[in-house]
Amino acid sequence: MLLITAIAVYVPMIAITWQLGHGAKSLGVLVTWLNFFNVVFTPILLPALLSMGDAARTLAAWRNAGVALTPEMMSSRPRLTVQSPLDPISTFDLCAETLSGLALGAALGYRGPAVFWHQPFTGRIVLGPWRPLWLGRSVEVRVSEDLGKPVQVHIRHRFGVDFFLVQKGKAWETVQTIASQLGKQLEQRDRALRAARRERELERAALQARLSALQAQVEPHFLYNTLADLKHLVRTDPDAAQLMLDHLVAYLQNALPDMRSVSSTLERELALARAYLSIMQIRMGHRLRFRIEVGEDLLAQPFPPAMLISLVENAAKHGLERASRPGEIVIGAALSGARLRVTVRDDGVGLTEQMGQGFGLSNIQERLQLLYGERASLSVESAQPSGVEAALTVPIDAKPE
Repeated sequence: MLLITAIAVYVPMIAITWQLGHGAKSLGVLVTWLNFFNVVFTPILLPALLSMGDAARTLAAWRNAGVALTPEMMSSRPRLTVQSPLDPISTFDLCAETLSGLALGAALGYRGPAVFWHQPFTGRIVLGPWRPLWLGRSVEVRVSEDLGKPVQVHIRHRFGVDFFLVQKGKAWETVQTIASQLGKQLEQRDRALRAARRERELERAALQARLSALQAQVEPHFLYNTLADLKHLVRTDPDAAQLMLDHLVAYLQNALPDMRSVSSTLERELALARAYLSIMQIRMGHRLRFRIEVGEDLLAQPFPPAMLISLVENAAKHGLERASRPGEIVIGAALSGARLRVTVRDDGVGLTEQMGQGFGLSNIQERLQLLYGERASLSVESAQPSGVEAALTVPIDAKPE
């Protein structure tokens, strides 16, 4: 190319001068033309000659070292693509964090952290050893996402003044280093997220198992006593036996699904309590009365299973069965902001030492803690003029934890 350039420039110039003659004037014109083209082309031809020598030495060194030449090594703008297992926003944030660190600057041979510019809305990051970034060895990192495909991180060496120098693989090494660093960081973050997700799944599985174990602690004495009373009524009062059997079927239909679920509705829990109290009313006769004072607008509200029935059982067993007079159980419910408060009140013997033993208040408190943390509460207080009022308060604007 240098030879062709010299021929194209100097041969026409000599020919034109030759046509002008051999006098001093033509010689002066020739000298003038030579000086002009020397001034114009020497700054171009001399660096080109030096670059050719540098390129020849570089190629000889690679040949002696047995290095296999690739287009990427000799390119001034090589590029690589890394797939990210994260979403685009997380990928961009991690890339910005990694590229601005001191470790990457040291790996690239910079004197400190890389100087970089970033634009989150377009997913682009440009970094280099100094400012302005276009002047030297700057690299562009771009995060992109195609529908149905993994997020990709495109890394390419940008055009700069080093484009005019002999390429010795430095641009390719820079791109490879950045791709390697980003690939490791993305893999580590994905591994950490998968480990955290796995830990949450294990915690949730353990919670489900613990809740199932707690809900499986059904008081067997109620079923045994009911069946014994049913056997007696079959012989003495078939109509009462039939009524008790209907209530027992309704009770089991509502109780058995609760054993396999961590969520229910207030309507289903009230149906379970109504069936239980109806059975107890047949067994206790006039000694037990009950009322359910809950508006229809609250029936569809979510409510944890097998908790209301525990409070009702406590009221019947510890409040009224121990009393020497007839009594009443009243179930109520009301909304207070984003919380549902359900109360069970009796006018029996009041608070006793037996309250909360076995499958009772401690079980409910533990399940509330597992399901809602500090967002739910259970209170048991003396009622006036007699008896006990138990209140369950649960959030309705959030799912169980």
